[in-house]
Amino acid sequence: MLGLAVLLAAGVIGFGYQVFRVLNPPDLYETALMGTVEEKVSAEGVLLFEETVVPGSGLLGYLVEEGERVSAGAVIAEVYTDSSQSASRARLTSLREQIELLERSQNVSTTQIESLLAERSGAVYDLLDSIDRGLYADAASDREAYLLAQNRLWVTTGEADDFSARIAALRAEADQLEAQLSGLPQVVSPGTGYFVRSSTSRRLTQSTDAILSLDAAGLKALLEQGADAPLEGCAGKIITGFSWYYCGVCPAEEGQKLLGRDGSPRTGTVQIRFPGQSEDTLKGRLTEVTIDEASGLARFVLRCDTLAGDMLRLGQANAEIILSETTGLRIRADAVHYLREETGEEVAAQEGENYIPGVYAKFGNLVRFCRIDPVDEAHPLVRDGEYIIVQPEGTANSVSELKLYDTIIVSGQNLYDGKLLQ
Repeated sequence: MLGLAVLLAAGVIGFGYQVFRVLNPPDLYETALMGTVEEKVSAEGVLLFEETVVPGSGLLGYLVEEGERVSAGAVIAEVYTDSSQSASRARLTSLREQIELLERSQNVSTTQIESLLAERSGAVYDLLDSIDRGLYADAASDREAYLLAQNRLWVTTGEADDFSARIAALRAEADQLEAQLSGLPQVVSPGTGYFVRSSTSRRLTQSTDAILSLDAAGLKALLEQGADAPLEGCAGKIITGFSWYYCGVCPAEEGQKLLGRDGSPRTGTVQIRFPGQSEDTLKGRLTEVTIDEASGLARFVLRCDTLAGDMLRLGQANAEIILSETTGLRIRADAVHYLREETGEEVAAQEGENYIPGVYAKFGNLVRFCRIDPVDEAHPLVRDGEYIIVQPEGTANSVSELKLYDTIIVSGQNLYDGKLLQ
């Protein structure tokens, strides 16, 4: 009987505890961390460049890098008659790089071993970091920096007198290869600009003028059927101007964000990027915005005066137009409370009501009310799902009392400033 009584008592206590927790749920906390929210418009469209096709066909060996700026008449590629010539060109390029590295290695301007050791160690760390992060293009230059530091250390310590014999042997081999490759047909640049290979680039199926003459519905139809195609039958193209345009289309509701208060295109600088296509984010300005209520679409044109490597190969591409960025403390919207300014009594926020917005934060075992900026023209409401962005204490023109890493009480019972937590 005693055992049964104990079990019944334990059950009653457990049930009572559960009822207590339901009626008095525990306080929930979150740490105030910094976050950035972008106001952006997603669109689809085409990139419009001033470009010139570079004639050329056959087995091409390119002598300039993708996106490299070239002058009119510069040799872009050579035409091989067999694949072995491609291997010879690669070997010749490697020999020239080795010769340059060895010549630089002999130019030792210091006899301080400590400096050379530090230079070599730094190069090793940079190389390992690039490999760890998957930045293999950077790893190649880091490897060269390490070899240069090591060679200079050998010269300084006397482990290598100089590299004259090695340089002579490499030059002899390089001279033989140059003789074999001399006289090959060459592809030259028809103008000055940035070169893009045909194998990596696209061409638009309609002219720039024809695309710019399309309305929102016409542009949408062109994009659906495909506004670009592979660039074939040539060596590549030269982007001849610094300025280019993005002609895009988006839902009319989104397009309203591109307009100013007077209904004209939004003034000031915006940013554009091409997710999954290019890592670059470039600045530009809106020159045209048209809302077509009948089709439910908005058409716009953005001008950009900066070029970046990856985007030169694009034709049709989805884009994000970034209108603004807001950085601040990211807190839950339901953690915000409103106190009447005269009495400190908590109220529901109403437009025109004299209240102070803020959050309750935990400092040790005390609850403190930290005010935040009221929503107004100077401090617009910026949402990020269930969260809002508020400015931290010390921000210019802000009355915020909230700091980075403060412990926010998201929910709790009978909260008030100065409450002692159990």
